Amino acid sequence: MDPTRVLLSFKKHVKEWKRTIDKYEIDDLSRKPGATSWSLGQVCMHVIVLHDIFYMHNVYLCLDQKEGASVQGEGKNLMGRMIFFMKSIPPMKVKMPESEYFDPPQADSIAQLNDEFDHLVKTMEAAAERLPQADLTFRSQHPLLGRLNAWEWYQGAEFHIRHHLLQARRIEKFLQSSPSR
Repeated sequence: MDPTRVLLSFKKHVKEWKRTIDKYEIDDLSRKPGATSWSLGQVCMHVIVLHDIFYMHNVYLCLDQKEGASVQGEGKNLMGRMIFFMKSIPPMKVKMPESEYFDPPQADSIAQLNDEFDHLVKTMEAAAERLPQADLTFRSQHPLLGRLNAWEWYQGAEFHIRHHLLQARRIEKFLQSSPSR
């Protein structure tokens, strides 16, 4: 387990996100490439919200051995084993259940997004300090990957922010090819 390596990678991705959003005006961040697509601002909000309420929530659920985390049950399922073997979420679209987390709001401001991205780094730094002492037999359920321990949830946060950078690049191509009016 090397939380420092994952943390450095995560910080690199946050810098890339911040450089990306700083290139645009807030109105641009609300423009969608299609009726059912997300805007760049919505992708940012999705990454930010899921980081805290999903990834970090489960890291701490396992670290603190709270209800919802247990030593019972299997670990990762086949999809989970594949993703962790590749150390990445494949570049494919995944249809998630309907919820506010998977239909995120538009961003209010670029400053808000930058502050939120800074917050993500702080949460990763705090978790990294505790991970070396973690009891990795405690796991909680991921809806697609099976039961993950704190270290796997932590890595998943890095996989997730990196995965959505690919989506951001597709949206950027749209923004650059169809300037705002």
